[in-house]
Amino acid sequence: MSVASILATFATAPLPAAEILAPPWMAHLWFVLLCLLLTGYAVLDGFDLGVGIIHFLIGRNARERAVHTNVIGPIWDGNEVWLVTFGGGLFAAFPLAYGSIFSAFMVPLVIVLFCLIARATSLEFRSKATGRWTVLACDLLFSVASIVATFVLGVATGAVMEGVPIDPAGNLVLPGTMTPGGPGPFAEITFALTPFSVTCGVLALTLFALHGAMFLNLKATGITETRIRGAFIGMYLAFLGSLLMATFLAFRDVDAASGFTLLGGFATLLNVLAIVNLAWAMRQRGKWRCFLASTVMVTAMIVLFGSTIHPNLLVSSLDPTWSITIQNAASTRATLLTMFVVVVVGIPFVLLYTAITYWTFRGTVSVEDVPEDRTA
Repeated sequence: MSVASILATFATAPLPAAEILAPPWMAHLWFVLLCLLLTGYAVLDGFDLGVGIIHFLIGRNARERAVHTNVIGPIWDGNEVWLVTFGGGLFAAFPLAYGSIFSAFMVPLVIVLFCLIARATSLEFRSKATGRWTVLACDLLFSVASIVATFVLGVATGAVMEGVPIDPAGNLVLPGTMTPGGPGPFAEITFALTPFSVTCGVLALTLFALHGAMFLNLKATGITETRIRGAFIGMYLAFLGSLLMATFLAFRDVDAASGFTLLGGFATLLNVLAIVNLAWAMRQRGKWRCFLASTVMVTAMIVLFGSTIHPNLLVSSLDPTWSITIQNAASTRATLLTMFVVVVVGIPFVLLYTAITYWTFRGTVSVEDVPEDRTA
């Protein structure tokens, strides 16, 4: 576009300048940016959740479990910022999708919120506690909250891929709404429970457990490292089993999964290579290779999720034409462009803060570093 044509457009069009300058594909760009934010959360907070999932599997006593909390204690709060940023980006870029998703999954999201609060509380109280039973209660709360939050997030992800019963306005239509008895007391939870979504919940548990184990393997030495190597085969096989089952159910129950896309095929190939490399790297005791492989696995899962639902944000299981898409849910192009400028300026600071945090708390932790008088 020449300078003259741009000036002519400004002179004749009643639209704001940002609306004119924003390209038509800006909505799709924001879909990609949201997937990147979700990937950042899944990779970073994924190993935090994973450490909680395997808290009692790897740590056999309070002193060993203190290694886990010492490893993630300085970084867990920064990792959860990515989830907050994702939610804010979804609200600003696709308000209709934000309203429908948070309305449909209100109860599961409240459960996740309370689990995240419980995780934070248990970590902070454990760092101050000296009593045996107080430490054990904090450990139990930390582990259970991590398991429940991961499972619920996995189930919600599977439900979004499979489809949610929403009407043309984006409102949730619970099963049994038109019957005399109305929806059951737990309908706001059970509507999302299908074989595929539950399998996705199990897949999220096994994936984050592996990812958390690889982060612990990277940051811990001594007995913790030995226990991770001993539990690796079981966790690895559990992940493979849940992945195969989720893949089978996806082709059976998710309409979009039957279609092939170049991005989806690339993500699948990358995931397979990372899975194979993880086993090989663990055999070769390559700690960084193990963590990199699990990171690629988590990233590939998010890419597969995004490529499956695109161009939809929320699929209607009642009528596909009622689905909330990128185009009908997007904010104005001026809003999307303004937000993009803010992101371009702000994201480098977030990345810099994250890098400084991880650099500051670099190094390894072992059981010997934990004072005996702080745990029972």
